[in-house]
Amino acid sequence: MKKIFLEIGSSVGLVIVFIIGLVIINTKFLANAAYGNVALLLVFVIIASFIGFKLAEIPD
Repeated sequence: MKKIFLEIGSSVGLVIVFIIGLVIINTKFLANAAYGNVALLLVFVIIASFIGFKLAEIPD
């Protein structure tokens, strides 16, 4: 599998998971939705960075 397909697939997958997470947080946890959004964004950035570092190790 080519590296470009892994990059695009992981990016699209992460954005979909992020949107689903936002919907769940904003519908289930109304009182703490702001904290949940910040926590979800932090987790998103950490996971995206980890995937980026792992993709950088893969040769073209």
